[in-house]
Amino acid sequence: MNWKKVIQIIILILLMSWYGFFLVNKVDLTIVDLGRHLKNGEVILQGDFDLLKTNFYSFTQPDYPVVNHHWGSGVIFFLIWQISGFIGLCVFYLLISLLIFYLFFRLAQKQAGFKISVLCSVLLIPLIAARTEIRPEIFSYFFIAVFFWVLWHWKKGLISNKWLFVLPVLEIIWVNTHIYFIFGPALIGLFLLDRLIKKRKVFNKIFSVLILTSLTTLISPFGLKGLIYPFTIFKDYGYRIVENQSVWFLENLGIISNPNLTLFKIVFAILVLSFILLLIKNRKKFSIIYLCLAVVFSTMAWLAIRNFTLFGFFALLIIAYNIKKGMGKRIKFNSLNVNFGLVFLCLAIFLITFFIYYQKLPLTNKEFGFGLVKDNNQSAEFFKERDIKGPIFNNYDIGSYLIYYLYPKEKVFTDNRPEAYSVAFFEQEYIPLQQDNNVWLEQDKLYNFNTIFFAYHDATPWAQKFLIERVVDDAWAPVFADDYAIIFLKRNDLNQSIIEKYEIPRNMFGIRR
Repeated sequence: MNWKKVIQIIILILLMSWYGFFLVNKVDLTIVDLGRHLKNGEVILQGDFDLLKTNFYSFTQPDYPVVNHHWGSGVIFFLIWQISGFIGLCVFYLLISLLIFYLFFRLAQKQAGFKISVLCSVLLIPLIAARTEIRPEIFSYFFIAVFFWVLWHWKKGLISNKWLFVLPVLEIIWVNTHIYFIFGPALIGLFLLDRLIKKRKVFNKIFSVLILTSLTTLISPFGLKGLIYPFTIFKDYGYRIVENQSVWFLENLGIISNPNLTLFKIVFAILVLSFILLLIKNRKKFSIIYLCLAVVFSTMAWLAIRNFTLFGFFALLIIAYNIKKGMGKRIKFNSLNVNFGLVFLCLAIFLITFFIYYQKLPLTNKEFGFGLVKDNNQSAEFFKERDIKGPIFNNYDIGSYLIYYLYPKEKVFTDNRPEAYSVAFFEQEYIPLQQDNNVWLEQDKLYNFNTIFFAYHDATPWAQKFLIERVVDDAWAPVFADDYAIIFLKRNDLNQSIIEKYEIPRNMFGIRR
């Protein structure tokens, strides 16, 4: 028995378990996009394709043009949900995440050895695990890992040219599941550039694959418009969300408690130093491919924290490679002292990480596990069982929840897709009506709201102000509140019987007029 191999397998299992622990997180539909993705899949499989190009679920801007670029993800998620429910979706997300991590780890191991890869992984796992929600971007992570895996092995001569022609086929799926499909041709082009710089043969094959893959990006319901959409999506983006903000902005804001902001800067510094080390010690091994990847994904991560995961995966590869090629001949990695030092460093990083991140880990029974968080559907069931009517005013966060539970009976005021609504809608309607009671009265008169359905953990200043004003507003009665949402009904004949039975006394909210 090869005990060295067995020990490596055990350590890798422990690493993947640590990564997986961040992801074993129950779903709260009131604050995530998943409900809308599931409804997308259901509607498309029923043969209704209007949602691909219009703001399908909204009564405020139903004809606003939309490129539903991740429609294929919704179909996949819905099929999995139909077979195994939310538990199955959580398991699927966990397994594909672990597979992606494994692919990047193995590539790092092949370049730099097991020990350096473990050390880098222990440091980077919290950053890689920055995205814990079930989102379409998981397919981009997967396809990026597969594309890079194939191209790297082809470059090393470990697989034949025919494997390259799998990539255009995968691109067809990718372009219909997530907006980062542009990285497919980009990765191929990067390896083509490496061939040109090093004047190596087999140019024609990879050039043909690049052309084919680029052409397959047009195979979607949106054609050329879908191809250019990744570069125009933020053109009319009227609502600022945390995941799309830069590291500098969030740090200057001063109200976001996210240890990944600090960890990212530490890893970025190590990444830069690793390139400097390689240039000084072994510049012949300097990789143009890794430099380009480092520049692109570092820039993306600096500009939007949603890209921390992709940055983390490639930082694992690049830092491990640079350290090994820069220091490999000067450090005896098999010596007892080095092994002891690496073990001590790994344990120290793990303990520090656990201490810093324990508040963000799913450590309670409510959070840890698979499926929905307890009683997450109660507000929707209350609404449906009492046959409450719209129109509904809802906040941004809970839009997908309402789409999942209430469509087609009710449509939403807004949902968590800034690109699906005009800038004017957010700037002149959604935010002002929560800030200014006079605007609220005007919009109420325009839309004749019958219900307010709100995820009251919305931390925006306008949301909290709006909720306080509605609690003391004699025109509205709170009839339901749980850990996730609150429902108000307008005081009218339609709602009178429900209000009489379920109205929550004002003093229960600790607010006095």
